[in-house]
Amino acid sequence: MSTAPRLKSNKELLRELATLPDGQSGEVIDGALYVMGRPGFRHQTVEGKVIGVLDGGGPGGRGGWMFAVEVSVRFPTDEEVVPDISGWRQERLAGRFDENPIRVRPDWVCEILSDSTRVKDLGAKRRLYAQQGVAYLWHIDPVARVLEAFELVGANWQLQGTWAGEDVVKGIAPWPELTLRLADWWLP
Repeated sequence: MSTAPRLKSNKELLRELATLPDGQSGEVIDGALYVMGRPGFRHQTVEGKVIGVLDGGGPGGRGGWMFAVEVSVRFPTDEEVVPDISGWRQERLAGRFDENPIRVRPDWVCEILSDSTRVKDLGAKRRLYAQQGVAYLWHIDPVARVLEAFELVGANWQLQGTWAGEDVVKGIAPWPELTLRLADWWLP
């Protein structure tokens, strides 16, 4: 009689995560350790443009929001992720700026899709964000030039909209006053 191999706990995987070599980062999601290298130029360019639009209001960010790029977030389930961009309502993050990883669930997350992260971002991470109560999720595909925005309704993601190419996006939650010019985000 054979037995199934014992799966590692999230705590065990977090210990492995802490030993990754420089230049690699990792995420622990649903009993699996995902290891990845640094994002590429196209990915980082879009990331910079998005954060520039969202955080362009000076101290305190957009209407009392705080943003972080590629910061580790640990959930109470001992799952740890590195969202491309995370946003918190400022009052929820007060006094927690030096935590690493941050142990406060983001209110909004943006994942920039790439060939190496697409399956995880659209699958395991998306499910985890819903389970943990992240209210808003954006997926940006810089190659296809597409933005999809979701809002968590109950336990499920509801699509707010899909925009592409040179679309101008107005009224996207959680910032109804925001206007996004997608043409400004894409590399030639």
